[in-house]
Amino acid sequence: MDPDTRPPLNFLLYGFSQVVAIVATIPGFLPKYMKILAILFFGWVTFETVFIRTTGSKAGNFGLGSMIIGQFFCLIDLVLLTPHTSRITERSFSQRVLWTLKLYINPRGIGWSHEPSRLPPRPSPSTPRWEFVVSKISRVIVCVILELLAEVAFASNPGTNSAGKVLSEAPFHWRALGVASFGLAAFSSLSAIHSALAAFSVGCGFSSPERWPLLFGSLLDAWSIQRFWRLVWHQTLRKVDL
Repeated sequence: MDPDTRPPLNFLLYGFSQVVAIVATIPGFLPKYMKILAILFFGWVTFETVFIRTTGSKAGNFGLGSMIIGQFFCLIDLVLLTPHTSRITERSFSQRVLWTLKLYINPRGIGWSHEPSRLPPRPSPSTPRWEFVVSKISRVIVCVILELLAEVAFASNPGTNSAGKVLSEAPFHWRALGVASFGLAAFSSLSAIHSALAAFSVGCGFSSPERWPLLFGSLLDAWSIQRFWRLVWHQTLRKVDL
């Protein structure tokens, strides 16, 4: 495969775009023209991230690109299309900022009206904090091992590493291994990040165990394509109902 010669991702610019998104979403804070400018700026950063720059890996490009594109459309919806109720806009500025931060860091809407109706089972509120943290750290270790195995399988696959050829041209078994490796790597990395955040948040007392159902459902429920996307894969791309 030809090397990716695009310039590296500008992390400062990307981070600043996240701050802009949060500020633009605060109810009753910015005038409409500034909200439109914020959306245009975020759209430009989205274009830069997806088409102009690279994270250094195809998996990273795909993951970050899909995330920021989803954020862009959610930002348009939240800032321009979804009206805020008076019970939100009449709160103090600090309360509105906290409300926005909670919305930003909770993509599945746990505890909100747009929470998915079929999430994986969540821990009991009575779960000891130390027990929850240990279980999440253990899950992080398992996920890291799985991702390493997936990366080795992907790197050693002739279908994904033959110069001048694409995966669709490879024999079926190499294509199947390539897709399975990519899916396992995505599953493992996202699960590891989610588990690490859960361990940190609950361990530091910022959250409680029942706020952290698993990110993915059981593969045993994936006996159809619809059920895979509805019950097994993560449910972080949600229409926010305020």
